[in-house]
Amino acid sequence: MLSTFVLLLLCLSLSLMLKELFHRFKFPEVVGQILAGSVLSLPFFGTLMQQSSHVIEFLSNLGILFLLFLAGMEIDVRKILSTCRDSILIAISSAVIPFLLGFAFLYCLGYDFFTCLIFGIALSVTAEGTKVKVLMDMKKLNTKLGAIMLGAGTFDDVIEVLGLSIVTALKFGEIEELLFFPVELLVFGVIVFLAFKLLPRILKYLEKKETDVELFTVVFIFMLLLAALSEALEMGYLIGAITAGLLLQLAIRKMKRENKYKLKSSIRLITLSFFAPFFFIEIGTKLSLNVFLNPLLFAGGIAIATLGKIVGTVIIKPFSDLSLRQLYLIGWAMNSRGAVELVIALVAFQAGLITSEIFSLITAIAILTTLTFPFVLQYEIRRHPKLFEG
Repeated sequence: MLSTFVLLLLCLSLSLMLKELFHRFKFPEVVGQILAGSVLSLPFFGTLMQQSSHVIEFLSNLGILFLLFLAGMEIDVRKILSTCRDSILIAISSAVIPFLLGFAFLYCLGYDFFTCLIFGIALSVTAEGTKVKVLMDMKKLNTKLGAIMLGAGTFDDVIEVLGLSIVTALKFGEIEELLFFPVELLVFGVIVFLAFKLLPRILKYLEKKETDVELFTVVFIFMLLLAALSEALEMGYLIGAITAGLLLQLAIRKMKRENKYKLKSSIRLITLSFFAPFFFIEIGTKLSLNVFLNPLLFAGGIAIATLGKIVGTVIIKPFSDLSLRQLYLIGWAMNSRGAVELVIALVAFQAGLITSEIFSLITAIAILTTLTFPFVLQYEIRRHPKLFEG
């Protein structure tokens, strides 16, 4: 028990110090938090990390859960709806192009069919957690481009879940499970609808009681309910988390302004001060140096992963009013893969679908593409301050 408290103390302290250090030198703060995880993965902390790694993993899952829930609460729903067309086009295109390039890359190097499939799916993903935090830090989440980045990433999650399910079913002969996916989507939609109809009444009752404890408890129960539901239906808990945030935003519209502000600020405080740092630390601890033993595989994987997302986003230009520079920046946002790619790699590795070498490669791509986006976003905002307008 003592080792767990010591590790939590180290995680939060190191994360805060590196975050403030990067802020002081005008670097993206989230990069410092990820590097805190890399520092804690050094051999010096080996025993401590091994004893309590499950605690960090659990808090990391809560971190991304709360981040997406908070993003759903804070982003303008009208912007999400008005940019739905661009978001869907970008989600599909920026998933298909990296998938094809990734599959072809490993196939040309002689890897088997299923390894190529998993690698293609891993390159097609995007991660919301890191992207959301960076946009929040730079106050760009509640903009048109911010809405597109979030919306495209959410649609992308559905594609990723379906893709991984198909590959797993093909590998292990569980084709009948795929037939239930439309039914699972329908069940999720029905339960979400019923919960949304009931939630405003419960919140109105609790607001009259003028007590914060029960109000926050009900909000967290709602978030966990949808996250658990989407996870149970094999859609991934991230979809449930962001859906809960969007629906809660609609449900609290008739609450008093001061109560809405208090609720949002409290959730933001607990998310960014406690849970989110563990999510970024967990990403940093996954970096393995084994991948650098094969420079061709490493360099080719990074190049294809990045090129695939940017090209996959930019090519929708004929069907969008966005400028090429805006699409280029969205491409970098879609290139940020974070924990989602790590989860896919881990599931595939544990199922025996990929080798340790490919697992290390996917992990390295996830971390390096995640580290790159904050710098690109900061650079583009400085050069083009009005890029997020319109």
